[in-house]
Amino acid sequence: MKEFDFLKEKVIEVGKKLLEWREKEFTISSKSSKHDLVTSLDLRVQEFLYNTLTQKFPDIGFLGEENGKDKKPKTNGYWVIDPIDGTVNFSKMLPMFCISAAYVENDEPKYGIIYAPVINQIITAEENKGIKYNDEKIIPNWAKSLDDAMISMGNIRGKTFKFFESFETKVMRIRLLGTAALQIAYVGTGYFDAFISVKGNPWDVAAGYIIVKEAGGIITDYYGNKTNIFNKKNIYSNPYIYKDIIKNLQGVLL
Repeated sequence: MKEFDFLKEKVIEVGKKLLEWREKEFTISSKSSKHDLVTSLDLRVQEFLYNTLTQKFPDIGFLGEENGKDKKPKTNGYWVIDPIDGTVNFSKMLPMFCISAAYVENDEPKYGIIYAPVINQIITAEENKGIKYNDEKIIPNWAKSLDDAMISMGNIRGKTFKFFESFETKVMRIRLLGTAALQIAYVGTGYFDAFISVKGNPWDVAAGYIIVKEAGGIITDYYGNKTNIFNKKNIYSNPYIYKDIIKNLQGVLL
């Protein structure tokens, strides 16, 4: 698909530029709170993708995290972009951050790309075509039971401990990487067996959503209901431990 190839090309291009730009200078500021950070390079990456994509495909809408572009477009088809997912990590020079980009049609992701430029990971998925890791098709090797599972989750200040209390003695390990997009994609690759989203926005989850779906994972809300990229509290799970994840979430619901 020409749109997918173009999006992937431009995400990789701007990801490489991002590493060059950050070696020079960037500024950090706050949005909704002092802990909700944005850098000048978040804005620069998004503007690059916005200009590039809308010039090439003017009929496709654009939904992005930054700069007033965070309202759902009226078009049936639209891009969903997180220019830097893991901004706090990025601001601290940690390597765990990524660019997340997806194409969504009628609110359903059709293809997605996660690019982590420092660690050179490209995870992609197209509807009905499975997933690829650095351009090679892969099948996740998931844990078959909860006690063998490595799970991850988002962070919600003052409440994350509730999730740890419910899961830490029942799984092998819990990891918080500080980038929802990459953690969801890692469920698709099999690095993680589940991700619990606690406040996900569409730009955080859209690309990972199609990656997990194409890998054969299960995506629902906390109650097991059908969900979408606009629901903030979703479960992204391998099919073997999904019922146990749901069971252990009861009583922890926020």
